[in-house]
Amino acid sequence: MSATTGPLHTFTGGGTLPLPVRYTLGLDLGKHADYTALAIAEERPERVVEQFNKFRITPVWSDDPDYTVPWLQRWPLGTPYFTIATDVAKLVANLVARPQTEVSLYLDGTGVGTAVVEIFRANETIRLMQTRFSAVTITAGHEATGGAGDWHVPKKDLVGAAQVPLQRGKLKVAEGLPEAQVLTAELRNFEVNITLNANAVYSHRDGEHDDLVLAVALALWGAKKRPSYAYSFSYLGGGRGDIPRYGNGVRPYGPRR
Repeated sequence: MSATTGPLHTFTGGGTLPLPVRYTLGLDLGKHADYTALAIAEERPERVVEQFNKFRITPVWSDDPDYTVPWLQRWPLGTPYFTIATDVAKLVANLVARPQTEVSLYLDGTGVGTAVVEIFRANETIRLMQTRFSAVTITAGHEATGGAGDWHVPKKDLVGAAQVPLQRGKLKVAEGLPEAQVLTAELRNFEVNITLNANAVYSHRDGEHDDLVLAVALALWGAKKRPSYAYSFSYLGGGRGDIPRYGNGVRPYGPRR
């Protein structure tokens, strides 16, 4: 992904400023014969409010946002976790370098062990994300528990996080992504079975993979759960070449519910 600014806000009194954007990364770590996959969910504000003589904007984020998946990635089988951590860190650095961005990473640590998760925590670029990095353990339970960088999340919650926006037309995958067809195939092969106890069991068909589905689900679940920050971005002056000033993460309001 190139470090582009994306859409611009044009002030009533003249001048422009790149619109804020939130990127939530979902990383499904493969075990043995499974692929490791990464998905990014992109969210933009519902609208912005001009303030202070119309040279400052504050984004208003929707409680029911539309999401775009601008990036899907799948590593070859057997790729070392150190290599994957380095690749993810480069992508994070690219996103953070963009103006007005908020970047979070949710990593599936189920079954790979604490030592593997710590490879990612120890990476310098990822470590600087602080509270915006979370390890997720997928469970068969009924309620998500945890916080402060470690979550236990029912698989049904993760699947629902992707299933609902897909069914409502609020999730779009960018055209031209090489892995988009693989994701479509995984979605077709994903099955829901109801147990005798009336519990839903989510699984992929024998011989098939669900790594991209889970990566997208992690990103979308994280986008709803991660802390939300108040932003206020200044644009000083009204002519060409004036420099915008940014205030990032002014105050956390806590996780969305």
